[in-house]
Amino acid sequence: MRDHDELAAPGPHVGAVLCGGRSSRFGTDKAIVEIDGQPLAARIVTALRAGGADPVVAVGGSAGDVLGVPTVPDRFPGEGPLAALATALLYARAGLVVVTSCDLPLLRGRHVAQLIAAASEDLAAVATIDGRPQPSLACWPARFGPAVSSLVTADRRAWRDALEVVPWTGVAMPPEAVADADTPEELKVLLARRHRDAAP
Repeated sequence: MRDHDELAAPGPHVGAVLCGGRSSRFGTDKAIVEIDGQPLAARIVTALRAGGADPVVAVGGSAGDVLGVPTVPDRFPGEGPLAALATALLYARAGLVVVTSCDLPLLRGRHVAQLIAAASEDLAAVATIDGRPQPSLACWPARFGPAVSSLVTADRRAWRDALEVVPWTGVAMPPEAVADADTPEELKVLLARRHRDAAP
């Protein structure tokens, strides 16, 4: 794992897969659990790239080497998703950052592209389901990294806390785009849905 300051300079549309969670309900590191011979988080990497994110990095954890992407060490280890978001934005420094968790097996490049198209240097684009924001899948202006970091140092932890300091717009998404797999059973259900939807 390379030090944060040794990573290559990011591009205008960074993709960040959050891999530092404990996966306590899943029972193993779900970022690298194999699905059809491929790590679960590799699907996220593929979706981010297909949607226009480059480079793609893993934030936290040790899955980056398995996924074939650089790892950005979490600046606030063990402090939850808001802290991981802050790490991703501080890494990018400028431009846009599509940030998502590692367990969205039905995420597709078109979902990522929609978010990038709706975001700007001054406005985050946040996935919404029936009008409700789902900030676990969003495209963020990197320049708000210090503002999000200040929330972390004030003991804030939740994704939604970032929406208090970052202007945002909602982007309607189908429910499957943000359907996460917290347990092996939930993953099986989502994969069964994927295979069913793909059937002729």
